[in-house]
Amino acid sequence: MRMSQLRIGSTERRDRLFLISAFAIALLTLLGSAGESLGYDRLLKSNTAKKPTHSLFRQGCTLDELFPNMPTERLHPLMERFSEMLDEHRVFKGLLGVL
Repeated sequence: MRMSQLRIGSTERRDRLFLISAFAIALLTLLGSAGESLGYDRLLKSNTAKKPTHSLFRQGCTLDELFPNMPTERLHPLMERFSEMLDEHRVFKGLLGVL
């Protein structure tokens, strides 16, 4: 959706929505990076492609969609790696440490 079509009553609400969106994009990109570090990216591309075919954000979105049906032996290493990567970033550690 283009910004010219978006109607939000207050600038404070708009800014909060943008902040939530930015964090969601960053977390999905980090999830994609965690999956790529475990080699899950090879499951998301055709077997003949030599280069990555999806962005880290797209990989994160796809992995997020696969969570409900993902086998436990694949899900646990992914969540452990994702947790390690979150701990490496000061912003997420401070933000999510409260939760």
